[in-house]
Amino acid sequence: MTPNVITVRESSIVEDAARLMARHRISGIPVVNDAGGLVGMITEHDLIAREGHTVADVMSRSVISVSVDTDVEEVAHLLTIQHIRRVPVLQGGKIVGILSRSDLIRQIAMRWVCNVCGEIVRSATVPTQCPRCHAPQSAFVHEVEPPGM
Repeated sequence: MTPNVITVRESSIVEDAARLMARHRISGIPVVNDAGGLVGMITEHDLIAREGHTVADVMSRSVISVSVDTDVEEVAHLLTIQHIRRVPVLQGGKIVGILSRSDLIRQIAMRWVCNVCGEIVRSATVPTQCPRCHAPQSAFVHEVEPPGM
């Protein structure tokens, strides 16, 4: 998950949303109201395919979101079945992150290697102990890309 999500207000002009996307090299931004609640998403497609002056004029209003407790496999299923590229992560009605296809790809590539026995554990977070030799968390080294790639 990517924390510190860039958002745009529904009252912002379309050009401001386009500048944010270009500046941060992202293809979609959650849209929030004045209270900070999620009201939509604006994507590159929305900017190209729809005409309007404000973000509210062109944004997609039906947003699929997940909670912080949603399982990663369920998020992958949503992205695939719904043909979407990202989902806002909500906690208490507020955006706390965003999960994109590239976040899931990084998780697939991520692995932890136990320096004691060489056990490989695939996980987004460091394991608390090695499942093979029971070495502590401090024995793990993080690898993003497996050797030989």
